[in-house]
This record gives sequence, structure tokens and C-alpha cells, in this order.
Amino acid sequence: MVQLKRNLAPLRDEPFEQQLKSVAAQVEDVLDHILSPPTTRLHEAMRYSVLGGGKRLRAFLVYATSHLYSVPLEIALKTGAALEIVHAYSLVHDDLPAMDDATLRRNKPTCHKAYGEATAVLVGDALIPLAFEMLSSLPLSKAARLVLIKALSKVIGSQGLVAGQMMDLGQEGPKTNVKDLLELQRLKTGLLFSFATEAGAFLGGAPLKDREALKNFGLLFGQMFQMVDDWLDGCAAEKVTGKSAQQDKDKVTFLSLLGPTVLQEQAKKTLEEALEVIAPFSEKADLLKEAGYYAFRCAK
Repeated sequence: MVQLKRNLAPLRDEPFEQQLKSVAAQVEDVLDHILSPPTTRLHEAMRYSVLGGGKRLRAFLVYATSHLYSVPLEIALKTGAALEIVHAYSLVHDDLPAMDDATLRRNKPTCHKAYGEATAVLVGDALIPLAFEMLSSLPLSKAARLVLIKALSKVIGSQGLVAGQMMDLGQEGPKTNVKDLLELQRLKTGLLFSFATEAGAFLGGAPLKDREALKNFGLLFGQMFQMVDDWLDGCAAEKVTGKSAQQDKDKVTFLSLLGPTVLQEQAKKTLEEALEVIAPFSEKADLLKEAGYYAFRCAK
């Protein structure tokens, strides 16, 4: 297993944003260790696309739910890192000219702008099996590893993330109203968040009732996150979002359908629904609650 630079157990006594930064730093350590040295252009581009950016919210949610059930820290971090690799793959492919044709991501040129379109396609292709390799090496039973691998496969496949991307291209199914857009973003965004929250519970041997509640929290969290992200993409400066200005101006988004005021109200309502789901966990779920408040304030 990857050797960590510090023990994160005392984090619950630190302010939330410091906890988030501390977990992100440890996840970055894991990713830096897992990704091959940049001895080839492909590996250099993989590292460029994965390292040094983002708040690692998906990995933090794995950590926060794992914390509820005393999951060993390294298992939680490595699972979260695998999820961050999948997220990086999705961004690399989403930014391609055939998809969103984005030029800026996390305040630097997108992978295809920095390394070329063909290399960017191969980067995404290489990141997916790397994530599964990480999950397959977790110190769990074979059965437990298979459960995680199967769950992630479904989340990112033709019934999950890829299906959402297909809808986003406008080639399969309508997306002209809020109901359709909610389904698109459930597939493209929400399912990754729900995997994060359910995975932590699964790793801790949580009862099915808890797993379902935390999975639902993740879905609502992802829905709220996307609403705030749409608002930022349309209303915030490029230096704030780290992405190309007005990148989604020709797309149907929550912002274009609802307008900024109603969208903010709906995002707040969705956050309240998410917090209600985890209310039975009381103060044990404080990290998840704080993550929700944080994402509502500054998701990007």
C-alpha cells in the first residue's frame, strides 16, 4: 500500500476546509505514486490530466462515509483516488473537440490542447483500466473487490456516465426540460457521487439501509453540485471556474432553463433534501453535511 505522509485520524478536530485540503493532499500523494513516471508522452499527459487540480470532492466523500464506519484510511484514500482517476478520464474525453471542444480546464489548457487530440483519447483510454487496477489491488476479499469493480463499471458505462454523455450530445433522447436534464445529469454527474458515498459505506460493512441512504445522499449531492456548477459556468468569471468562459452557452443547462435566481433556490432545496436523508446519522455525518454546505457555496 502507499505510504502516507501523515495520519488523518485527528482531522475531525480541524475546520472543514482544512480537512478537505488535507484529504486532497493525501489523495494527491496516492495518485502521484500510482501514475507512472513521465518517461513517455502518454504517461506525461496522464499525469498532466490527473495531478495538481480540483478539490477532490469525490474522494473526500469516500473518506467521509468511510469515516462513519472506521474503514482503514489507506483503503478509503485509494478507493477515492481510483474514483478521481475515473473523473479525470471523463473530463479529458468531455473536453475533446468532438464533445464540448473545451480549451481550458482547472486554469490550464485542456489535455487535447496541450498534447493533441489523439493523445487525449488515449489518455482517457489508459486511465479507465488504471482505476480498476487500483480497486483490484485493495486489501479486501476477492468478493468485496468484485462488488466495487462491478458497481463502478455500471456507473461509468452505457447505463451511466457514457449514457449521460450521449444524451448531452443530443443524439439520444430529448433534453429540453428540467426533467430530462435531471436524468442527464444523474447519469453524467450524480452516479459518480453516489458511488463515492455508497462505496465508503460498503467498505465499512454498513447495513443495506445505511448504504441506500448514503447512495441517495450522493445522488442529491451530485444534482445540487451540477446546479451550482451550471450557475458558475454562466455567471462567474473564467478565473473563478478555471474553465473556458461561456463553455456551455449553446447547451441546455439548469441555468438556461431556470434562470439564476430560481436555480439558486432549487440548488438550496436539493441540498436540504440531501441533508434530510442523512439526518438519522446525526452528528456522525457532520463531515458529509459540511461537504454539502461547501459544495453549495463554491462548487466548480
